[in-house]
Amino acid sequence: MIKVLLDQNIPAFISPWLQNEVGEAAAITSTRQLGMERMADDEIFYFCQQHKMVIITYDEDFQNPLVIKNIPGYGVIRLNVYPTGFRQTQEALRRLLESYPIATWEKASIVVDPHRIRYQKK
Repeated sequence: MIKVLLDQNIPAFISPWLQNEVGEAAAITSTRQLGMERMADDEIFYFCQQHKMVIITYDEDFQNPLVIKNIPGYGVIRLNVYPTGFRQTQEALRRLLESYPIATWEKASIVVDPHRIRYQKK
């Protein structure tokens, strides 16, 4: 089972929605649920590596090798859609799931743009 961490910039209602979408294929949690809202990006990234979690974020830092080493690590999904509300986030993740099943997210660097998905496996 894949483990997924939603960054603090992902709307809170995405967690239960995504868990419902993927069922038992993944365990979805968030920085809010774990009390990690004030952690720096690199700390969150390395937490994910220690716990073998894929991070979903709107933050570019998670894919910037000048900020964080060993990218994509266990897996980074950056949503590059705006605005960053629930509906836009939900639609971006729905498109991602249609193109790349959740099992393909591990060890991948994925960027979900408005009209395409960039996928690179480590």
